Amino acid sequence: MHQAKKRFGQNFLTDKNLLKKIVDSAQIHDKNVLEIGPGLGALTQFIVKDAKKYLAYEIDYSLKDVLENFLSEDSNIIFQDFLESDVTNDLDTYFKGEPIHLIGNLPYYITTPIIFKFLEIDQLKTATIMVQKEVGDRMISKKNLKSYNAFSAILQYFTDVRLVVNVNRKMFNPVPKVDSMVVQLTKKETKLDKSLELKFIQIVKLSFMHKRKTLLNNLSTGLNEDKAKILESLKSLNLDEKTRAESLSVDDFITLTEKLYK
Repeated sequence: MHQAKKRFGQNFLTDKNLLKKIVDSAQIHDKNVLEIGPGLGALTQFIVKDAKKYLAYEIDYSLKDVLENFLSEDSNIIFQDFLESDVTNDLDTYFKGEPIHLIGNLPYYITTPIIFKFLEIDQLKTATIMVQKEVGDRMISKKNLKSYNAFSAILQYFTDVRLVVNVNRKMFNPVPKVDSMVVQLTKKETKLDKSLELKFIQIVKLSFMHKRKTLLNNLSTGLNEDKAKILESLKSLNLDEKTRAESLSVDDFITLTEKLYK
C-alpha cells in the first residue's frame, strides 16, 4: 500500500461513486485529457476508458508501477512537476494543437499557480478540478459576499465557473483538515483587448488590496492617476467615494477599466 507523502500534498480519494461523478461531469468522451497528479490512479481508471488521448503529470516517481497498470496505447505520464515543466511544448507534441480538458485533484498548496497556468495555455479549454473548499468558495463567489475577492473577479473574467459537487474530507485517505469542492472552469471570449486586460487585472488587485479602505482610496494610492478622474469614473457607474471593491461585479470592473483607460 502506497503511503501518502505530505511534501507532495497527497490525499487520495477512494469513493468510486464520487470519482465517476467527477469524470462524468467533465464530459470527456472522445476528448483529449490532461490530468495533474493522478496519484494512485483513482480518477485515471475512469478517464482512460473515456478519453481520446490521455496525458498526465505526476511528481512522485514511486507511483510509476501503479499508474502504468491503467494506461492504454493512447496514454502517457510525464513524471515531472507540472509547474516546472515546459507544458506548452509537451501538449503541442502530444496533442498536436487539439483542445484539451484539464482534470485534477490539485494539491492545496499549489492550487492557485496551477489555475493561472491553466489560464495561460491556449490549448487548455476547460478544467474540472478538486480544490480546497475555501478556495472553491472564492472561485464561484459573487459581489457583496464575504468570500468575493480579486481572485474571484479575475478568474470569472476569463472563465465561466460552476460548482460540480462539495466533497467531505472523510472521503480522503489520509483525512485532510479541510473539506473540498469540485469546480468546472470553461474559458470564454474576453471583452477587453490584451493591453486593457493587464490594466483590468491591476485595477482588480489594487481594489481589493486593503479591504477596509474604499475603492477610491485603494485606486488613487496604487494607480498613477488623478483622484478626481477616478472619482468621475466611479460616478459614471453610479458609485461614490464610499464604495468598496466587494460591491463591484466583474462587468463593473470591466466598465471601470474602460472608463479610465479607453
